[in-house]
Amino acid sequence: MYHDGLASHAMALLVTGAFLPGMALALGASTFVIGVLASLAPIAQMAQIPAILVIEKVAMRKLLTVVFAMASRLSLVAAALVPFFAPAGTQVALFTLFMVLFFLGASFAGCSWGSWIKDIVPEKIMGRYLASRLAAATALGAALSVAAGFSIDGLTNWLGDASGAYGIIFLLAAICGLYGAICLGKVPEPRMPPREMGTRWIKTLVTPAQDPNFRKLLIFSAVWSFTVIMSGAFFTVYILNRIGLPMSSVILLAVLSQVTNIYFFKFWGNVADRFSNKSVLAISVPMFIVLLLLYPFTTMPERYGLTIPLLILIHIIGGISTAGFNLCAANIAIRLAPHGKATAYLGTNAFCAGLAATVAPIVGGAIGGYFAIKEISINIFYRADVADLGNAISIPALSLRGIDFIFLAAAITGLYAWHRLSLIDEEGTVSEAEVREHVFASVRSSFFTASGLNMGMRRMTAFPYDLLHKTGKTTTSTLSKLVRKGMFRRRQTDDPDAAPPDPDGPSEK
Repeated sequence: MYHDGLASHAMALLVTGAFLPGMALALGASTFVIGVLASLAPIAQMAQIPAILVIEKVAMRKLLTVVFAMASRLSLVAAALVPFFAPAGTQVALFTLFMVLFFLGASFAGCSWGSWIKDIVPEKIMGRYLASRLAAATALGAALSVAAGFSIDGLTNWLGDASGAYGIIFLLAAICGLYGAICLGKVPEPRMPPREMGTRWIKTLVTPAQDPNFRKLLIFSAVWSFTVIMSGAFFTVYILNRIGLPMSSVILLAVLSQVTNIYFFKFWGNVADRFSNKSVLAISVPMFIVLLLLYPFTTMPERYGLTIPLLILIHIIGGISTAGFNLCAANIAIRLAPHGKATAYLGTNAFCAGLAATVAPIVGGAIGGYFAIKEISINIFYRADVADLGNAISIPALSLRGIDFIFLAAAITGLYAWHRLSLIDEEGTVSEAEVREHVFASVRSSFFTASGLNMGMRRMTAFPYDLLHKTGKTTTSTLSKLVRKGMFRRRQTDDPDAAPPDPDGPSEK
């Protein structure tokens, strides 16, 4: 499973992130289609719920994992070959179809894998195993993403077609994934334990909504997930199309954001321990909103002298803010979940966030498509003589076009999420001003200390749905142990074939 983890993580990095919208753009996909493609990962996460029923019916986790992983990765081979063999006019539709099969197969494989690995790796060494696996995968992923990003430009010049260049990258990703599936076939499978009877999963998703305070968290999680995913799905598209930077620059900016994220993940953890999760969110949420409002100023209305400095600033702010809400959005749900009912409450929170994340890119694509040829601009005029109407200097102050309206809409929903956050009650919450003072002091005193892990923006939508079918005392006790040992977070970030949040395992997210 260790080699499958490395191979599948490499596959996920070469398929998701900046490469998926880049491939779609090269094939001529519209903004709406790109939004649909971005929604496939959270949609696939939802597919883990019916996958539970299939796994329990068949009770052969190794067979299901290998079969669905192979099917998923063969679909990726087909998607990679679309630029070379698909007839003109059908490429976008066929690519979308194959990517749907890719993510759905990954979701089924990931669900059975999650149950399988718990019976293979002893609990005493689970943390060390996942940590070493994650460390190696992170190092491999950083090298691969940079190499692939720079190779896109060279392959495009060589082939004379950007879609063919992305096709080669996707084919390399599929080869890595198929190798990982073969490695899985060599892993032994213990007998699957009998199903534990308990409350039906659909009821567990409804019960937490009746808790007034947790219901406020559900609304915040859904709205904030909608904000982050709707805007994040179009960051790469904006940089490639609107600003006109090459893929290598996109990757370098992403690495800058990840490095910042690595440092501030541990930093926000210390702040959350001293104050509260809500206190961290109260700072990181408005920072991300500022990021969204800065994006339209990178073009006035085209690329200009401050474009690159603004992009660098945006990605630094993104690394700081995402580290905060990726850590605390999940932790606050754990904090507010009543003792003995953690499974139901955490599952419902992830379900609401995942449902919003599914809809968000589609809504964003629709907004971008509607405003594709529309513009709102504000200019400042200067005249040395008010009587001389012909000689005026025009200075652009604001220009909104196409995707700019997506970022504006996301900023508005983000402000509403910030408001909903203020209504949540969490013990230990202090004033925002006090947290800001501590943050600035800590940054000044420990600027050169870097540690932590990049969690990814979709972490808050990920949940091991295989726990939902067993919500009795045994499951709750197991989950409590996982939370206390820190394994719950590791499982979210290192589930090999689970579709959504952070691609740190052999997952086709």
